[in-house]
Amino acid sequence: MPTPILCHVCHEGRYRPRGPQTYACWSCRSTATAAAFPVQGDERLIVHEGIVQVLTVPEGHQVITPTRRVHAPHLGAGLALALRLHPHRPVFARPEDATTAAELLTLLDEDERGPWVLSRAQLQVLVRAMELRHALLPFSARQYPEFDAEIRAAYAHTQCADEV
Repeated sequence: MPTPILCHVCHEGRYRPRGPQTYACWSCRSTATAAAFPVQGDERLIVHEGIVQVLTVPEGHQVITPTRRVHAPHLGAGLALALRLHPHRPVFARPEDATTAAELLTLLDEDERGPWVLSRAQLQVLVRAMELRHALLPFSARQYPEFDAEIRAAYAHTQCADEV
């Protein structure tokens, strides 16, 4: 869960983006740069619902931040299709993958804005669902190719981290 950063000057307001790497307190209007917000190795500085926040990212997880509200339904459609087909043909390699897919579908329904901190297992299920949807519905591969590529890259990054 992201944690909002309180203003360093008034200690009441929260920072909002003002420009590239520049933020301003909504209460006292004091400004700060990204350098004023040091983050640890497992943390990321994000803007969530217009407020600068710190997001903790556990080892082996990746942050996916949708840039459009249709990204969550786009991913959800692939997961829903995979879950519908799974009882009739093996979509997922492991039995627990279907449970992971169902939990991820619930997450996407509850939080369509993100950012989402996803584990390797969740990314693997997403990639498998995307592959299935694109095989059955090739036009869906053209809907959001950059976002799909971001998810594939995040999954590939978790695989590389496991090999090190």
